[in-house]
Amino acid sequence: MENNIQMIQADTFRHLHHLEVLQLGRNAIRQIEVGAFNGLASLNTLELFDNWLTVIPSGAFEYLSKLRELWLRNNPIESIPSYAFNRVPSLMRLDLGELKKLEYISEGAFEGLYNLKYLNLGMCNIKDMPNLTPLVGLEELEMSGNNFPEIKPGSFHGLKSLKKLWIMNSQISLIERNAFDDLTALVELNLAHNNLSSLPHDLFAPLRYLVELHLHHNPWDCDCDILWLSWWLREYIPTNSTCCGRCHAPLHMRGRFLVEVDQTSFQCSAPFIMDAPADLNISEGRVAELRCRTPSMSSVRWLLPNGTVLSHASSHPRLSVLNDGTLNFSHVLLTDTGLYTCMVTNVAGNSNASAFLNVSTAELNTSNYSFFTTVTVETTEISPEDVSPKFTKPVPTTSTGYQPAYTTTTTVLVQ
Repeated sequence: MENNIQMIQADTFRHLHHLEVLQLGRNAIRQIEVGAFNGLASLNTLELFDNWLTVIPSGAFEYLSKLRELWLRNNPIESIPSYAFNRVPSLMRLDLGELKKLEYISEGAFEGLYNLKYLNLGMCNIKDMPNLTPLVGLEELEMSGNNFPEIKPGSFHGLKSLKKLWIMNSQISLIERNAFDDLTALVELNLAHNNLSSLPHDLFAPLRYLVELHLHHNPWDCDCDILWLSWWLREYIPTNSTCCGRCHAPLHMRGRFLVEVDQTSFQCSAPFIMDAPADLNISEGRVAELRCRTPSMSSVRWLLPNGTVLSHASSHPRLSVLNDGTLNFSHVLLTDTGLYTCMVTNVAGNSNASAFLNVSTAELNTSNYSFFTTVTVETTEISPEDVSPKFTKPVPTTSTGYQPAYTTTTTVLVQ
């Protein structure tokens, strides 16, 4: 290290068959020829950090069959092309942090890295989440110091083994509903030092193993939409209150810990359905959708005619709940005929909307059909005598973990 090396030629290390660690960090390396590491059959760790590489020397990695760690941090690398590391499928740790000149990551950049356990992409000026689907064995992901204005569903698709995720200091202002549904093995999540003011209802419900959560230094808006999070933190993250930050707004709540916020501080309304599902007549085998558009802070599930409850995270061969609440059929069957109910939940209550799906064996003239849509709204009224509502621990098949003090039901029939 620190020898002012500028170039590594082919066969430079061809006689070092037993070398396990090669430290070339903190030099001035600008070029690494194809075949530069020939002969390093036992190499386990290759350090190339703090150099002047502008491209990833993929061709030089040939024959490094035992390589486990590769450090490329802090190089002026501008892009990561497809199959950049497919010559070293044995890699378990890859450090690509501080690539401050990075402008492009190919969709297939991480193809072949099925053994990778740790990936550092922190401080790389990344604006969109790269495709990480090939990293089926990844356990730790560092993404801090980037610029993600929002995190969308599918951002972590395929990362079923991920246990630790760090996305600090990344300007995140929005995390969409169901964004973390793929991270079923997650144990630690750090979202500190971002611009988050609220989170969607039940965002962490799929994260059954999560025990360490950091949400501090975010401008939390402590209103009705934060109540579910306050309750969830008390129930599932039994650590000290400083883990999860303080209220930033409104003014009278500023400085209070999130875990101290309760329902007595607000008067909340049940969720509303902006685009209720409509009755549908359709032929067998076609694609179908029943819409149920709701505010992003609400939780959406569908009750099927056979009594099954389907959520975004549910597994079904033909049906799926999209991020906006829509129930999608990849192809309908005659047996799908029946009444479908969209169930929307927030801390104050539930709103339901139903529609009838009629599946036929041939195209029908639907002008003579007349079905009705039922909209049921349950709202909560807080009684003065009951200012400390009790919560029950949610389970995947129930609509909510909250027990409203008083419930009134209104039914509206729309022709």
